[in-house]
Order: sequence, then C-alpha cells, then structure tokens
Amino acid sequence: MTELPDDILDSLLGLNIDPVAAGLTFRQIGAAEPSNGLRLLTELAERADELQISDPAVIGGLLRGIHVLALRDDQAQIAAIDPAMIATIEASLPDECINRFLLLHLLAIARTDQALALLVLSLKNNPPASWIEAAQVLSPLMQHRDWTPSALFPALLDAIEHPSIAVPAIDLANFVTRIKKVTTHPAAGHVETLNRILSAVTRQLERFEMDPTTMGDDIPTVQERLSQAVSLSVSVCDALGLIGHATSLPRLNDALQLRHRRVQCEAAGALARMGDSAGREQLLTLASEPSARLRVIAYAEELGFEESIEPQYRTDSAIAESEVAIWLSQPNRFGVPPTSVETIDQRHWMWPGFEDAVDCFLVRFNYDLGTRSYSNIALAGPAVFAVACDVADMQIEDIYAIYAGWQAEHDEIFTVLPSQFNAGQLRVVEELKVHLDRGGYEDLKAEMFGVFLDEHAAVYSAMREGKPCLVLTDGLESVHIPVAGRTRPLQAVDLWNLFKGRKMLRTFNPQV
Repeated sequence: MTELPDDILDSLLGLNIDPVAAGLTFRQIGAAEPSNGLRLLTELAERADELQISDPAVIGGLLRGIHVLALRDDQAQIAAIDPAMIATIEASLPDECINRFLLLHLLAIARTDQALALLVLSLKNNPPASWIEAAQVLSPLMQHRDWTPSALFPALLDAIEHPSIAVPAIDLANFVTRIKKVTTHPAAGHVETLNRILSAVTRQLERFEMDPTTMGDDIPTVQERLSQAVSLSVSVCDALGLIGHATSLPRLNDALQLRHRRVQCEAAGALARMGDSAGREQLLTLASEPSARLRVIAYAEELGFEESIEPQYRTDSAIAESEVAIWLSQPNRFGVPPTSVETIDQRHWMWPGFEDAVDCFLVRFNYDLGTRSYSNIALAGPAVFAVACDVADMQIEDIYAIYAGWQAEHDEIFTVLPSQFNAGQLRVVEELKVHLDRGGYEDLKAEMFGVFLDEHAAVYSAMREGKPCLVLTDGLESVHIPVAGRTRPLQAVDLWNLFKGRKMLRTFNPQV
C-alpha cells in the first residue's frame, strides 16, 4: 500500500475530467494506506465548491473509494471525523451523485451524538434512494450498543414517510426496545401512524392475493414491490406488538387473515405478545409451516411458551427444513416457500471451515408448479445452500461431497479457466488428456484446471461410448459424470467441487 500524492483529487474534481486519468487515480486510491480515507475526506471538504460542477459518476466512485479506505482504518479514526465536514461534502454533491449514502454510513459508524444528529437530519432531508441503502446506513447501530438512543429517536421516526426509511427506522426502534436500551418504544407516540401504515399495506397485500398484477406487469417489479410490502408489514407488526396499544388489535387481526405466512407469523406474534389467545394459537399452528417455523420458535421462546410447540417441529431436522425453506423463499432465489421439504439424511461430520464436527443435513425440496415441478436436494447445518445442478439421483456421500467442496476455501485450492492457463498449467492439462485418451475418452476439451494443495487435476468435456460427459482426473483418480438427458446437468465447477469434497471428507472422516 502507498501514500497518495498531494494532487490526487485534481484528476477527479471539476469540469472536463479525463476518464483514463480518473481510472488510474481510482486504482491509486484502492491501493492506498487506509489512513488516506480521512485525509481525502478532509481535502474533499476543503474543495467542496468544486463538487457541484464535477461528474456525478466520478464523485460517486470517489465516495466509494473513500468509504472502502475508511472501513479498513482504525474505527477510532472514523469516530474522530468531524460531522460538520460530512455535512459540507453532502451539501455540495451533484444532484445525480450515487453513493451519497456511504457518507451517512460513516456517521452511523462514528455513533457520537453529534454524528447521529446530523445523520437524522440528512435522512429526513435527503433520504437514500432505496431501503437497502438506508438499511446499510443504520446497520452499525444494530451491531453496537455504545450510542445514545435519544440522539436518534423519536426524530428519526419523522422520516418514515419516506419509503426507503420506514423499514430500517422501525426495525432499529424495535431493536433498541427488545434489548432494553430504552424503557419505552421510540414509536409509542406514533401508534396512529403505524396503525394507518399497517392497514394500508394489508389492503395492498389483499389486492395482490386476488390479482398479482396489481403490483406490476413483470416478475422483477412484482417481486420487488411484494418484498417491500412484506418487509414493511413485518416491521410494523413487530413494533405494534412491542408497544402493545389496544387500538392496534383490529389492524393486527386484519393482517392475520392474509395468506402470506411471514406476515401471518408476525401478526400472530404481535397479538400473542399483547395477550391475545387467538394470536398465540395461530402462532403455534404456524409451526407446521417450514418457512415460518424458526420465527415461531423465536417468538415462543421470547414469550415463554416454547414448550407448547409440538415436539416434532423442534427437532434438529425440523429446524434444518425450516432453514432451507427460508433460504429458498428469498427474493433473489425462488421468492416463495417450497411446496414441501423433507430431511433425507443427517450426519455428524468434520466439515471444511469448522474445527469441531457439526451436524450436516440433506433436505429434499419440491416446488409444485402446476403442469411442472422442480425438485432438488439442499444442504443445511454448516451452511444453507442448494446447487443449481440436479443432484437428486446421486449417492448421498457424493451430494455431501459437492457441498463440502463448494464450501471449502483455502489459498492453495483454486481453479483456472482455459483462457487463463499459463505454460505450466497447459502442459499438465495436456499430460492428463493423454491419460484419459487411453481410458477411451474422445473429443476431449479442457474446461478447467484445478489445484488442490500440492495436487493438480483438470476437468474436460468429452465423449465416451458415443455419449457426452464430463470427466475429471488427477492422473490417479478419475471422476466421470454423464450429461446427456439431464435437465440440469453438473457443470465443470460442480465436478471439481465433488472431487475436492470427496478428498476432504475422506481425510477428516475416516468412516467415509
């Protein structure tokens, strides 16, 4: 890492910036000592008059670079940042500048009363573009407890009129209440507003259940709006339950009637917290739903009636099934819970990345899509993940091996694609190809070169007995996978994961 020259900002600020020079400057910033982050902030504040006339994209890139350097630095240095300097920079940014929210993130990391007061003001006057950005801004306050709630609340709740602020602000208010950092919920004076929000979002979800096109004409738009509506309803239900005002009971009961399991669960949990027996009974009923089970258990433990949950829903395998269902339900995956989940195997194994043996589960899941269906087997325990390729007809030990290989990380375990082969790797690939030629493989084409500690292997696409396949070999052991007739066949990386996963599981689990 290097120190930056005194004129480092000259190539980034003002009119007529050379994109090539700006790119070189960003490289310098990326390789600089972390202490340069605070220095660049100071210089940027001193030259704030140049920001407004600068390229918004370039300034956005500069803010990202400064933010990365600051996060690498001693956190005490961030706490020492003068909030007035952040305010000066923010007020001078071009209107279309991206990454403005990263300045606010630094204020939240600082966590001083002065920094938090400026943070609230900025969120109210210039809220982040998305709730994800707002959530990142406020996230440090959920990771630390050494800050003053009164520096944020109730002023922050005046910003919940902005869609991007509502969920993270309410979640933070719920957090400080749950950990007893405050004696009264910060939103206790906003019950009427919260009731109104829950009523509106419940109606929105009711309309969606009758006609999904009410949230948009394309799948990405519908998923985004549905996710926002669900997140808002969940946060508000939790807040109303913690506040416990009787006027919220009708709104929570309306939300309880929705078909969305997560919303049902939060509404039932809030009602149960308020002493409503119907809410408690519905919460216990929801334990049978894998996608809601973990939240049900958390609420029941918090409210002291976890023993009322049927034992079959509190087993380790039931928890694993719930973890898989929740993972699959995320918007960036399937977006909805699977039709069914079932644990098909459980092992207590030494696993990559863990010092002690851990419980590992294989969970079969299925989506019934009417005329079509989708099924596969996911991992739970050491991680929750499902590969894209179809592993359902593989041996149980090999399914574990693919996931063990996927999760294994080591500086001396890596792969190289053909376009990046060096002379030595190309020579090994050719030597291994000769070995496979003798084994009856034809039309061999290298797909990947792999290094496993001091061992070398390569993956090839090939033909054998007239059928296409993938084959991996290290010269001693070969792994062959047919690919014909499979809807989701294994790819080269899957075969590599299988190979290294087998080696790891055999090494650390002699019984395999």
